[in-house]
Amino acid sequence: MTNTIDGFNFDLPLRAEQIIELAHHHRKKLDEAVFHQEIHLGEYCLAQRKRVHDFTSTLDPQQREEFYRIYNGELISIADDDELHPADAEKGVSIFAIFIVLAIVAGIILYTVFRALMT
Repeated sequence: MTNTIDGFNFDLPLRAEQIIELAHHHRKKLDEAVFHQEIHLGEYCLAQRKRVHDFTSTLDPQQREEFYRIYNGELISIADDDELHPADAEKGVSIFAIFIVLAIVAGIILYTVFRALMT
């Protein structure tokens, strides 16, 4: 029995090489879509994910779990590290930085008020 998704034919039982090839194809298509202004990336990714879901819904639970383990694992392994937005940047701003900014703003406000009172 053969199933098709995005032009890839999958043998049942699933073979890891086919799943990895699909993940690379999806990554390549996503990279291409980034540079096309007429493509809305959110809708494109959802449509891609929907096709994968529709395909996996025909599989039994064990095969589905194995498919997603391989597919998601491969997508994670080929993902680019974003140097401009590293993972540790998601922690937020330190409390010390907030107090420094508040002190500067308070200083500017006080300077403006005192200057207005002196004139």
